[in-house]
Amino acid sequence: MYEFSNFNELMVKRAVEEYLPIANLPCKCERCQADIIAFALNRLPPRYYVSLKGEVMTHFESQMAPDRARVLSEVVSAAQIISAYPSHK
Repeated sequence: MYEFSNFNELMVKRAVEEYLPIANLPCKCERCQADIIAFALNRLPPRYYVSLKGEVMTHFESQMAPDRARVLSEVVSAAQIISAYPSHK
């Protein structure tokens, strides 16, 4: 059986790891991070692959500036929304 992976999931998680330390957010707990990741992923198109070749090709394509900028933009937007309306009190 093949295992499907969404390359944008990796990109979003990496962007969150880079963005959170410099972000001025009221909460950076694990729940808020998961909400930010889920919110951003729901606004990005999925980029699934099932093989190493597919992963390499998807990685290569994703290194273009527009893709990286869109991922970061969605993470920043998600962080602002989640900060304004956290799932916890």
